[in-house]
Amino acid sequence: MPLIGRRKTKAVLNVEKMRIVQEIRDTERECAAARSRFEEAVETEQVDYAIYSLEAAEKKLDILLRKAKLMWSKLDHDEEEDWRIFM
Repeated sequence: MPLIGRRKTKAVLNVEKMRIVQEIRDTERECAAARSRFEEAVETEQVDYAIYSLEAAEKKLDILLRKAKLMWSKLDHDEEEDWRIFM
């Protein structure tokens, strides 16, 4: 792959990386809100809703963390290839 193509791909990955970090932060806040909702729930329907919300937020967080891990490993691999060019 030409060096220019790698730089463009790397720039796109960096933008995607920043987007995922922001999504993870937002989802962590969703988890915290759902936990708080669960702790304050009184009625059965409120408890059910809080559990459902918490499970959904935790699943979303899990998906985002796996995606971020894959992206970081790809960025690390691409950086290693860039250094090989200069050796």
